[in-house]
Amino acid sequence: MDYPEARALLDRLPRLLVKPGLARVRRLLDALENPERAYPAVHVAGTNGKGSVVAMLDGILRAAGYRVGRYTSPELEDFRDRICVDGTWIPETRLTAVTARLAQSLFADPDLPSQFEAITAIAFEHFRAAEIDVAVVEVGLGGRFDATNVVAPVVSILTNVTLDHTAVLGDTLAKIAWEKAGIAKAGIPLLVGRLAPSAAAVVRAECAAVGAPLDSADGVGVARGQATLDRAMYAITADGLPSEVELGLVGGYQLDNLRLVLRAVQLVRAAGIPIPSDAVRNGLAAVRWPGRAEVVRRRPTVVLEGAHNPAGAEELARDVARWAPERHRRWLVLGVLADKDVNGIVRSLVPQFLRVTVCESRSPRALPAEELARRLREHGTECACYDSVGRAVAETVARAGPEDVVVVTGSLTVVAEARRELKG
Repeated sequence: MDYPEARALLDRLPRLLVKPGLARVRRLLDALENPERAYPAVHVAGTNGKGSVVAMLDGILRAAGYRVGRYTSPELEDFRDRICVDGTWIPETRLTAVTARLAQSLFADPDLPSQFEAITAIAFEHFRAAEIDVAVVEVGLGGRFDATNVVAPVVSILTNVTLDHTAVLGDTLAKIAWEKAGIAKAGIPLLVGRLAPSAAAVVRAECAAVGAPLDSADGVGVARGQATLDRAMYAITADGLPSEVELGLVGGYQLDNLRLVLRAVQLVRAAGIPIPSDAVRNGLAAVRWPGRAEVVRRRPTVVLEGAHNPAGAEELARDVARWAPERHRRWLVLGVLADKDVNGIVRSLVPQFLRVTVCESRSPRALPAEELARRLREHGTECACYDSVGRAVAETVARAGPEDVVVVTGSLTVVAEARRELKG
């Protein structure tokens, strides 16, 4: 089997169908002799921010001298970029070899695993073969029945709970919180970010039921200082942590993510994994995370941001006002997935812009650009409309002035295609 054949085999598995339950991924992991048990993990769930939290913890642990496996989703640059060891994508040869080992198990049962479940098993086996010291693992969807919920965490993290994926996770914060709180494990701290009262009550009940200590970052003081579109400085007040850190992730929402990361460092230390204070400072300074307030071009400034729900759009709207105080300097390229709260995203974000271009990605879940344009017109906004991300980005950047700011957002599928257009 070669790499194209391995990819073709994986592409035969269901990709868009969400299949709750852990039986299928456990079957695959049993075939690999349970690699997920070979190393400790930090398990991260949440509606927003979990990718950034994973990136920061990955950077800090690597700066502390550990060999770190990082698992995220979806891919942004390449199919392999969601599986990394010390920042390096899984090699094609390794992905091929593990897929070949799994080939028979993938189709042995009528209840086929999803492609995400297969990739999760491949990731955990790659981490074992690479002899990592610790894994930092992002939940794919929800938590309780997500394929990643088989790891052995030393700390579990729930960043936040807002309305998203309501068709799968439920249409209330309480229902979604129940799904996400399912990552809680007996005796393992569950570190929780800011939650609405209804979600917090569900999380408390889950922790009590399974015997997981409930933890928060309330004891960590974080204040945002000087910030540009390249770097942000933060003053820190907490035991055993630097008094100041520099972060290359510049979205305003990163303040809450950073607070959780710093508390997670304290909890990881308490679990017996030493992390020097210098590693916190150096690791954070080195973090880069594609598609999260990422500046990919200047004159005009082009920012890629994967805001894909109303909560993320609200945070982005606040950032845009800082990045370009003059409204006439702002340009928006927007594409969303059809199963998202499109009207909520539009209401939160579009009023910040005078010039709007809509598009659709190549994802089969993409909302057609013409439909998105119709939704904007219902909100009183006229827009340019393109059926491809590449054309939308190229035309908008060509029209923008050198001092303007172009924001490309709405989904990570849009961000990924824009990134390829702008970076090659």
